[in-house]
Amino acid sequence: MGSPSEALSVDDVYSLAEEIGKEFEIIIDNHGVEAVKKLMTKVICVLEYLEAYAFKNDNAREEIAELKAQIYQLEHDKFEKAESRNRLEKEMEQYEDVWRQEMKDLGSLVARLQEENSKLSSSLKEKESHRSQHGEPHSVMLDDDIVVLERLRDAFDKQSAQLSQCEREMATRAADIESLQQQLEASQKASQEQGRRNRRLQQQMRQLCDERGDLQALLQDQQAQLQALQERLGTAVRDHDDLLLHAQDASCAEMKGKLVIDLDDPNRPRFTLDELKHILFERNELKARVSDLEDELALYRPK
Repeated sequence: MGSPSEALSVDDVYSLAEEIGKEFEIIIDNHGVEAVKKLMTKVICVLEYLEAYAFKNDNAREEIAELKAQIYQLEHDKFEKAESRNRLEKEMEQYEDVWRQEMKDLGSLVARLQEENSKLSSSLKEKESHRSQHGEPHSVMLDDDIVVLERLRDAFDKQSAQLSQCEREMATRAADIESLQQQLEASQKASQEQGRRNRRLQQQMRQLCDERGDLQALLQDQQAQLQALQERLGTAVRDHDDLLLHAQDASCAEMKGKLVIDLDDPNRPRFTLDELKHILFERNELKARVSDLEDELALYRPK
């Protein structure tokens, strides 16, 4: 397990609980239940706190990772939409340039056609005046007028067709420009909404980071408490050993006139029958409790 400043994971808590359980079994086998009975309850409580905080810390890490992935995706989408918007703006500029050039060409064409019409009208008037002055037959004038009128009609029909074609093209260009403007507005709205979502996600990520820092501080406090409890456990074991030695010395002083028992005899009596029954009962009960805790840890341990 890492330094206390590092955040604990759930697996670290389970491993720590398993190691503490094994140490408790050794102490119970060597010194009995009373040496660790009260301390074990406190250690279990601390381990439960550590487990809860580790779960919260793991969830916070997962949420932060998901938020970072969402922010990356949003930024990527924002970049793509910005490129698409730039392309649309360039296309609109190109369409506008083409439209302006076509309008200019159409204006020039209309001016040229009007000039030709004016020239034809002037020519027709000159011919009519010349014919009336020289007394040409009416039939000849009529034929010439018909030819001129046909030319004028053909020119007018051609101009009308060209103007109609230009108007249709202008209407198509205008519709394309309107569609591009709508797409650009929709893209701008989507970009603004994406920016708001991005700011909300960044705010949530900052809140989760703050909460994670608080959880790490609480975990460090719990680790300090656990370390203090382990030190108290070591002190309790040493005090228990000292009391046993003191009791043995005191019993030797009181052995005058009493039955002497060989201390090296493995079958010598150490407790009364009632005390032995009580100790065995507490030992079995505590071992069962430790076994239940290990089973519970095994159920919660990730597969």
